[in-house]
Amino acid sequence: MKKFPLLLLISLLVSTTLFQSCNDDDDDYYVYYNRSLAVGNVVSEEGKPSYLLLDSKRTMLFSENSIPSLYLEDGRRVIVNYTLLDEDYQGYDFRIHVNDIDTVLVKGIIPITPEKEDSIGNDAVNILDMWTSDEYVTIQFEMKGAGQKKHMVNLVRDYSLEENPDDGYMQLEFRHNQEDDPEFGSQWLWGIASFRLGDLAPDKSDLKGLKIKVNTYRGEETYTCKYDTDNSEKNKAVDKLQQAVQKKNSSLYIR
Repeated sequence: MKKFPLLLLISLLVSTTLFQSCNDDDDDYYVYYNRSLAVGNVVSEEGKPSYLLLDSKRTMLFSENSIPSLYLEDGRRVIVNYTLLDEDYQGYDFRIHVNDIDTVLVKGIIPITPEKEDSIGNDAVNILDMWTSDEYVTIQFEMKGAGQKKHMVNLVRDYSLEENPDDGYMQLEFRHNQEDDPEFGSQWLWGIASFRLGDLAPDKSDLKGLKIKVNTYRGEETYTCKYDTDNSEKNKAVDKLQQAVQKKNSSLYIR
């Protein structure tokens, strides 16, 4: 399988107004210079070909069996760089050739307490994209660093706040700990992580969505993610990536 890079060291700041809310575009995948990226969960069943289940519930059939078995574990969340071969192929929405594949960091939402403040950290980080699905909130981001040490990211919840907020939006914070990785000029590191919603998921709560506070390089910002409960909107692309053509694998710089 020919390898294409998956992580870009981004040197351009995105505008504040471009990413003020969760992604709700209609495209199901993002194409950049004829290369496409998608995020989803691998489905592997005995006696059947493996495929990628996107957050929008669309399916991508892998066209070859040269993908390392590590990435074909059932339920593994991955990011793929792919070439589209066919649409509406033998019961699948797409058939794709995988150019490169990597695991997406998956974590749970953790409680924040005064005792954990220092270890969790709150270093600046920019949000490039953010979207929710039935199971996850996925965040794509960039941070400064030389890449000499792995940075830590977490999505945290303050349990001292009301469980049923008046406006229907649970307040969370996206936290970044640079772990003393030195900044290297204008170098930016790219990352993506998915956080399990658990009891905050649309089908397990009465929430309208999430409000996620972030300490960005521009100052504190809050991103509103509205849960999609309208059946007519189910095919919206919650699996699209806003940035593409990455330089190294996405797990290299984050934990």
